[in-house]
Amino acid sequence: MLSESERTELSRKRVFTTGEAAALCKVSQQTIIRCFDSGRLNGFRVPGSKFRRIPREELLRFMRANDIPTGLMEHA
Repeated sequence: MLSESERTELSRKRVFTTGEAAALCKVSQQTIIRCFDSGRLNGFRVPGSKFRRIPREELLRFMRANDIPTGLMEHA
């Protein structure tokens, strides 16, 4: 469960980690990784690493396409 300060911080971000995306979507981080790796969730890998990042607009698109509430993201 996210605290109020964590929700506020996430609502202002432009790029998300898979963990942050998972918290916002209320799914596991592994679910986000699977969606990313299968192409259902677009983003990019951090150069020189295996870390994935998801841009805000892509996360919103993914949430809307999967009927995940976007309230927190819409108010930033």
